[in-house]
Amino acid sequence: MMKTEREFELAKQQLSKLTELYDTQMGELKAKGLSEEAAKSSLSSSWTYAMQCREEIELYEKLKQGKLPPMNHFSTKGKYFVAARIARGMTQRELAEKLGVKESAVSRDERNEYHGMSVEKMDRLAHVLNLKVLISA
Repeated sequence: MMKTEREFELAKQQLSKLTELYDTQMGELKAKGLSEEAAKSSLSSSWTYAMQCREEIELYEKLKQGKLPPMNHFSTKGKYFVAARIARGMTQRELAEKLGVKESAVSRDERNEYHGMSVEKMDRLAHVLNLKVLISA
């Protein structure tokens, strides 16, 4: 999951390169006599990676617009907290300031998807991100 504008810009560049490479390779395979179906099959893993990259870019763009999908869209609560920060229009630096920690601490926590986060940290983070934490049985 992309966490910063820099990662977003790099992903867009990567997708552009992947698409261009795919088109080039498709043309080369067809020129060698492969059918379109056989060429697509040969390049399926590259295409799958490109589509995953596109999905990540689209998610980041939606988050930047303030559109936060429901929690069940994410595989972990850590990814949801990252997504909520992005959807709230906050940089890691701004979140760190609001939490009273260093930017490097937020970067590290996000890189680790807040693994092992204490209840106190989750509560502070949820408060700053204007989220409600619901614990149920």
